[in-house]
Amino acid sequence: MFVAKQRKWTSPNNGIEMNFESIFEIILFIVTFVFAEDVDKNGYILYCPCMGRFGNQADHFLGALGFAKGLNRTLALPAWVEYRYGEAHSIQVPFDTYFRVEPLQKFHRVITMEDFMKKIAPEIWPPEKRTAFCYTARGSSRACNPKEGNPFGPFWDTYGVDFVGSEFYGPLHYDVYHRGMAAKWNSKYPPREWPGAHWRTFILLLAFTGAPASFPVQEENRALQKHLVWSETIQRQADQFISKKLPRAFVGIHLRNGMDWCPCRAACRCGRASTCATAPACSRPRSAWATATSGASSPPPCACPARRRSSASSRGPCATSRTSGPCSWPPTATT
Repeated sequence: MFVAKQRKWTSPNNGIEMNFESIFEIILFIVTFVFAEDVDKNGYILYCPCMGRFGNQADHFLGALGFAKGLNRTLALPAWVEYRYGEAHSIQVPFDTYFRVEPLQKFHRVITMEDFMKKIAPEIWPPEKRTAFCYTARGSSRACNPKEGNPFGPFWDTYGVDFVGSEFYGPLHYDVYHRGMAAKWNSKYPPREWPGAHWRTFILLLAFTGAPASFPVQEENRALQKHLVWSETIQRQADQFISKKLPRAFVGIHLRNGMDWCPCRAACRCGRASTCATAPACSRPRSAWATATSGASSPPPCACPARRRSSASSRGPCATSRTSGPCSWPPTATT
């Protein structure tokens, strides 16, 4: 039986003896750091923007950007999730289709999800070490189930990502501006000690099932919107529309009408405005806990819905009838 012997090399200066396998590993380790200049040694944050449409996703993005800044880790810019008529699953639109990346990079380290999966993931995020992070178990089993449902599954499938494990990070939360929360995150999941890290670069990657951010957007993160600059394509389309359709000065508003707005007006009347997604837009700072008044809504709010078990109550405590009055659908003009 022939047995191959390991070839060895002895340093002429100090007599240290090493086999060629060890030498190769050292060279590979050095090359990884020298040529992978873009790899962030502090780690990365990935997430699925899986709540709501564009407005809600933009709210969450500001929070995720602030979260990444607080933890000092690179944020992978996720695709925008769109739901198009006739499509069975969500459509993922690359982040830089709508916004420029460079202004964000001046504020903090970011990389598009497409570039991350192509250039960084092969080095630091092997398929056998892809763990999903969630606060607690969700879905059909005692795990994060990060791909269960739409758009969760289609989003990760866009990048060919499957997960092999779950990590529950509760009771940590996303407010990195108070109570030393950022330090607590980095203490529990340090980039150089997390067992899921790649052995070459010791990188910790936090991949969240949803956005690591509160909704509505936290007060401290609102100003981050100044770093969102429309892409040249979108800006050009907007300029063309304005020049053709809006020759005079104009004011743009985000008008929530119909079934989006009516439950909120009813909530104001019933003293439950904090449940209204848009309440912070019209009340004082930290208004997620503030009370919006009925006078803030026009036309007058709907009558407070009765709290009884019915088909209407299945739509939540602010469910209202849409058959008559100011909450009728389609909405009627009032003065």
